Amino acid sequence: MIEKIDKYLFLVYHQDYDSFLLKLRDLGVVHIKENKSTSESEQIKEIVVARRHLAGLIRTLSRKRSEEQPVGTPRKPASTEEGEALLQQIETLLEDRRQIASQIESQQRENDYWEPWGEYDVQQLEQLQQAGYPVRFYIIPTAQYQEHWEEEHNAIIIDTRRSHHYFITVGDKSTERIEAEQIKAPTHTASELADRLASFEQRAEQIDTEIQEFIDQHLEDLQGYDLLLQDKYQMSNAFLQATGEADDKVMLLEGWIPSKIVPEVRQELDQLPCYYAEQEILDEDKIPIKLQNNRFSRLFEPITQMYSLPNYSELDSTPLFAPFFMLFFSLCFGDAGYGLVIFLLASLFKRKVKGQSTKDICSLAQWLGGTTVVVGSLLGTVFGMVMPWANDGSLLGSVRNDYFLNQDNLMLLSVVLGIIQILFAKTVAAVKIQKQRGIKYALSAYAWVIVIFALIMAVALPMATTALPSYVTYIFYGLAIAAGLVVVFYNSPGKNIFLNVGSSLWASYNTASGLLGDTLSYIRLFAIGLTSGVLGGVFNNLAVSMSEGLPVGVNWLVMVFILLFGHGLNFGLAIISSLVHPLRLTFVEYYKNSEFEGGGKPYTPFKVN
Repeated sequence: MIEKIDKYLFLVYHQDYDSFLLKLRDLGVVHIKENKSTSESEQIKEIVVARRHLAGLIRTLSRKRSEEQPVGTPRKPASTEEGEALLQQIETLLEDRRQIASQIESQQRENDYWEPWGEYDVQQLEQLQQAGYPVRFYIIPTAQYQEHWEEEHNAIIIDTRRSHHYFITVGDKSTERIEAEQIKAPTHTASELADRLASFEQRAEQIDTEIQEFIDQHLEDLQGYDLLLQDKYQMSNAFLQATGEADDKVMLLEGWIPSKIVPEVRQELDQLPCYYAEQEILDEDKIPIKLQNNRFSRLFEPITQMYSLPNYSELDSTPLFAPFFMLFFSLCFGDAGYGLVIFLLASLFKRKVKGQSTKDICSLAQWLGGTTVVVGSLLGTVFGMVMPWANDGSLLGSVRNDYFLNQDNLMLLSVVLGIIQILFAKTVAAVKIQKQRGIKYALSAYAWVIVIFALIMAVALPMATTALPSYVTYIFYGLAIAAGLVVVFYNSPGKNIFLNVGSSLWASYNTASGLLGDTLSYIRLFAIGLTSGVLGGVFNNLAVSMSEGLPVGVNWLVMVFILLFGHGLNFGLAIISSLVHPLRLTFVEYYKNSEFEGGGKPYTPFKVN
């Protein structure tokens, strides 16, 4: 559910505003109302840029943390200057590492370039030059090399590689020009070049060691510096959002406080140098959203936040879609063995991780895995094997036709679950309209739910199963007609009858076409779950058939390999489909039929981080 929140106004004498903000921040419960864009403040923009850069740097460094180094909590530096000094230190090291990497690459290219010439003495080359025996260096494709150059120009082939000859001429005094690429004589010996490369690599190792030591010792300090910048951002924003009144002698600030803690907060505010008063919430106010759910529903809040938080005038969908999401996930997986793997892995990781958010994700995985165990057992499938209560006489066989959750019944179950969620979503939409505008505007939405339910019971149910008693059918038809009259003549309260009738015709077309398409989407639950179970069985049969006739020992190796590879692949595909499709059903079918608006902004109180 969405927690109720109150709007408050604060009036503070301008000389007391700094101390007031510090004490307000210590309270840590007031969400400051934003009346101005943060883009108006150059200081805030600089902080945002700095935090974005710092966040990317922390992500990069976190991946390089030593495995044996324990993960600590962020440590705030004493001042922004100290944090900036740490940031400058690591950036200098990283820049030095980039430069040395560039030097190594350049030196390696130079070494590779001179490598074909082998070892040589640069001093002797200069002495030969002075004695009138210049040594010139050439490169030419092998096919273009002329052997007569060896007599005419004293050419000597030094090396041949990549279809090129590397050769020199010694004391060539011929006036005829050699048609080959002449390069400059080397200025360093091969050993000198190798020593230079080794020196660069040694320096790179030294810098890597310094970077690693910095990460292990100061990563938490950088994280603390980020928190310090966040505090600075919030303080700057608090100054920005205040409005100067009475020639800027009085500062006016507005904020939001959760209703349940208002009495305690008012006692604290009485001690502060300010005047405060509760304000009326206006329609144009963007009210921050604070979700308050039980331990179970709270686990699904990250799914809600993936799409959007609800706005303050509607219902929190988290506890409403959570049971459906859990059931749809288990139907898509369709295998009790895979569900057990998820549950055990989640339980193991939950004991090892430390962060509460990560623990909540593990708890969610436990619920999803546990539900999959139950649903998979009802479907009769465990690691692709069909259990005795559902099989046709063999673990590697298929589900027998008279089992209560055979393929036909499972497809029907998927459609029924879809209809139930759609009707539930439309009921939620009606409740939301009633909350926002009043009961008379919601009557048409409630009536649509009754019309759809009554027609399904009177028409669709007898087609799928046995016929209902005639008097029951007449009752449903009567409900449909009565609700239909409300839909036709009272869908737009306060407007004339012709507009109501025309609006109802358009709504009927949209509802009928949308209901059919939305319902068919739920058939994928059956298809995905069936695919997962069938693939598991296929790999089981493949493992048995491929290992038959092989020597003892080899057959077990082949079987284990096929089972591990096959079920690992199937498990990975099932994870993806079991997450993606329930998310789609939630964000598309459920949100559309519940007329979810979204756009809520999270409640972020002004506090020390």
